Amino acid sequence: MASNQPPPLYSEDYADKYQQQPGIEKAQAREALRLEAFKHLVERHEISNLMALKLRKLEAYDIVVICDDSGSMNIKCAAGSDPYAPIPTRWDELKQTVLTVTDIASTLDEDGIDVYFLNRPPLRNVIGSLQLERVFADPPRGYTPTARVLRQVLNEKRPTISEGAKKLLVLIATDGVPTTDTGADDRYGLRQVLTVDRSRPNEVPVVFLACTDDESEIGYLNEWDSTIPCIDVADDYYTERRQILAVQGPQFSFSRGDWVCKMLLGPVDREVDALDEAGQQQQRYQQGSGSASVPVMEKKKKKWGWF
Repeated sequence: MASNQPPPLYSEDYADKYQQQPGIEKAQAREALRLEAFKHLVERHEISNLMALKLRKLEAYDIVVICDDSGSMNIKCAAGSDPYAPIPTRWDELKQTVLTVTDIASTLDEDGIDVYFLNRPPLRNVIGSLQLERVFADPPRGYTPTARVLRQVLNEKRPTISEGAKKLLVLIATDGVPTTDTGADDRYGLRQVLTVDRSRPNEVPVVFLACTDDESEIGYLNEWDSTIPCIDVADDYYTERRQILAVQGPQFSFSRGDWVCKMLLGPVDREVDALDEAGQQQQRYQQGSGSASVPVMEKKKKKWGWF
């Protein structure tokens, strides 16, 4: 099973080996160690061959995560995965997802990822769990000024995009309607940022991870998913897994690590995005018989949910 322990720091894991290879060019040694870290990542999170092969695409992107740290993220989830453990809050679940995203990104880009929040300063160049542990220890509070923070991200990253060095992949985790800094509904403002400020959407794909199953709070994402280009909305893990196995078959491998990979790859890789669509079977990637059987059900794409 995948470990629940926080991923080790990339620099701590492999710094000693790096120092022990003085005869190898630094760039070659760094690349070899990065690939070794990637191998350990795949094993640790039980990532399938399909996702492991596709992940290298993300090397062409700077990854930014925007975390909703508004007061409603203190709400407990509908159910936890462990019947003997306290039910986690939306904030607790988001922390675990961001840890996995950081773990993946640190093997693809030695600069790590930037993690922005709606009501506290951002963390830049995150490559390990310690930075995240500290900031997530502070409970969420405040409103949901998603438009302002996304505009800040686009402004700060615009030089990198303009130079063509890398594209930008933005993951926005939220549990409600975007607001202004004073709490007024700001869906129009966020839509303007996505359609106007994001002038080249194919170079700045955006993924929304819905941290609630309340349609009244995040139903607006349904419309945007179909009307705004280069926007994707991620389902919760259990819904996504059920839908994918209904199409690919009950033996198809789809771990939580695969779910995070699909979340990141969905807007940039059509083959991955279509895994839960009828007629898109991926027989060559099916692995063994270790997955539990899930009843086949009619596919109905759900555009909101939680872990």
